[in-house]
Amino acid sequence: QLSRMNWASMPLPPEEGAPLTGAPLDLNLEAKKTEQHTSGPTDANAYIRYASLVLLVVQNSGNFILTSYTRNASGPMYRTTVVVLMQELFKMIFCIGMVAQQAKGVTAGLRELHRKVWLDRIGTSKLAVPAICYTLQNNLVFIAVNNLSAAAAQVLYQTKTISTAIFSVIILGKVFKKLQWLSFVLLGIGVVLVQNQDAKSSAPATHAQSMPLGVVAALSASGLSGFAGVYLELMFTTGTSSLWLRNVQLSLFAIPLQVIVVLQADMSGLRTDGLLYGFYPSTWALVFVQFAGGMIAAVVIKYAGNILKTFATVLAILCTCFVSIPLFNFLPTPLFWLGVAVVSAAVFLYAK
Repeated sequence: QLSRMNWASMPLPPEEGAPLTGAPLDLNLEAKKTEQHTSGPTDANAYIRYASLVLLVVQNSGNFILTSYTRNASGPMYRTTVVVLMQELFKMIFCIGMVAQQAKGVTAGLRELHRKVWLDRIGTSKLAVPAICYTLQNNLVFIAVNNLSAAAAQVLYQTKTISTAIFSVIILGKVFKKLQWLSFVLLGIGVVLVQNQDAKSSAPATHAQSMPLGVVAALSASGLSGFAGVYLELMFTTGTSSLWLRNVQLSLFAIPLQVIVVLQADMSGLRTDGLLYGFYPSTWALVFVQFAGGMIAAVVIKYAGNILKTFATVLAILCTCFVSIPLFNFLPTPLFWLGVAVVSAAVFLYAK
């Protein structure tokens, strides 16, 4: 019996590929190694997350404030169609550079563009739909800000939450909770409050304004934004192209479309004054802010998620309202602030 116990207590020879059993294993060793190796990237991701959120707040608010400021400034007025064209050109150049950077070289980047853009012409042609939507949206935002206060235009533009939800149900088959549908109702109420008070609360403008035209333009821009965003989400989930490649494909359609808009709307002015007539440093700042908006939003969605992006959107609305008071003599009434509060609450409920 003792002999049997001794033999049973002896360790068996290890099988091929099995760990040796001579010393106790530190079960936390791999976790410690993983923690050591990931602490750096995790910290970097957290920095990118919060830095991009701050930038999104500044961009979202700055876009409407700068547009309103430049449209009401004295001196020769720039052409909004040209600003949109410059924005698209800068976006395409930047995204081509990012494709080359990801491919580790200009030659490799050009090969990737040839393969994904030219050889996959059917996939590229599908981006014509959101390109048309974004071209119309960018021009409608200028019409909205030209006929409304910066604060009202931005709050009305947030109805893209409703359009995004509707198109998500229709195109992507998403299902929303009752709390989220309640947020859509609240958003509509907030929009009505802002619309009714805008004509009474704003100081006289330096040019002729049409509130109905501004409201229709803002709501149309939000609807186009919702549809184009859902369409792109469908493209991203069904394809393998990177964000930068998708933006290059978009620009291939958006730039020619915008050139047509420029020629049709401002041909006579271009002949006499040139393409960059009325472009001041503030105008170039507006071009940069609009170009940066799409890039920042993509980074926020990747590193922070849509919920934190929603927080940034609400903060941007509030920032626009506060900054508009000293800059544009914007005179908000209690009902206007109530509308802003209702819209903000609706966006938070939707995020839940």
